[in-house]
Amino acid sequence: MKKTYFASALMLALTSGTLFAQTLVTVNGQAIDSSVIDDQVASVRASNPNVQDTPELRQMLTERQVISTVVTQEAKKLKLDQSAEFKAALEQARADAAKQGADKKATFKTEWAVFENDLLGQAFAAHIVRQYPVQEKDVKAAYNDFSNFYKGTQEVQLGEIVTDSSSNAQKAIADLDAKKSFVSVLNQYSIDEAAKKAGGIPKAYVPLKDLQESAPPLYAAVKDLKKGAHTKTPLQNGNLYAVFYVNDRRNVTVPSYEAAKNEIGNDLQAARVDAAIQSLLKKASIKSTNNITCPP
Repeated sequence: MKKTYFASALMLALTSGTLFAQTLVTVNGQAIDSSVIDDQVASVRASNPNVQDTPELRQMLTERQVISTVVTQEAKKLKLDQSAEFKAALEQARADAAKQGADKKATFKTEWAVFENDLLGQAFAAHIVRQYPVQEKDVKAAYNDFSNFYKGTQEVQLGEIVTDSSSNAQKAIADLDAKKSFVSVLNQYSIDEAAKKAGGIPKAYVPLKDLQESAPPLYAAVKDLKKGAHTKTPLQNGNLYAVFYVNDRRNVTVPSYEAAKNEIGNDLQAARVDAAIQSLLKKASIKSTNNITCPP
């Protein structure tokens, strides 16, 4: 083979994106090649150059592509892509892209493929909502469960001092015991620069019932602390040690049914769509290579 021919063939493969492309995952026999993920990485980084090309990013994009593929396969099986509504939305989006000049971008082909699949995903979600509509009795039952869960409980506004050693955490506790202000102790011992800039105390309150379920050690440490009190023993997380301060605590205010029903209804609809997608994933034949982790 002549060197010049090889060089030309190499350039052609590079520009077509198929050189050394390998199958990462097959979904019901449909392959997801590495070139697809390469293009998506390039598109993400073109939009935000600060994003690094990491194994974690590629893993996330691959998992998203697997889910998207399963959903679009089902949507096409249901002929949702043939509906007048879907075609009109696609046509309008294409016209908008052309009007804005977005279709001239080097990454447009990749972005359009992702958009088209996302639009099919929305069509599938709408289909599930139509097939399994949320009724008012469902919303009322969910509201009653929600209300009973939080009624009579409290929520806390927590400050956190994250240190890199147990000794520094103990020093922070000693300073808080000596009535030094939380902010001054935070600024002296915390290694979390973002927390220092923000004052160390988020505006949001956390229901103790949520902590009890999601973070039992933290719940046990703060559940009996009064406003202005702090944990007396550092909570360890790997190589980090944290001291928590209760800036405020108050009763949880349960919203009225009228105020909460729309959000609860939306959550129930989203849960049904998610359950439908999970069902598709469980039934799908998903085979991975190169140690790619597929969604459960």
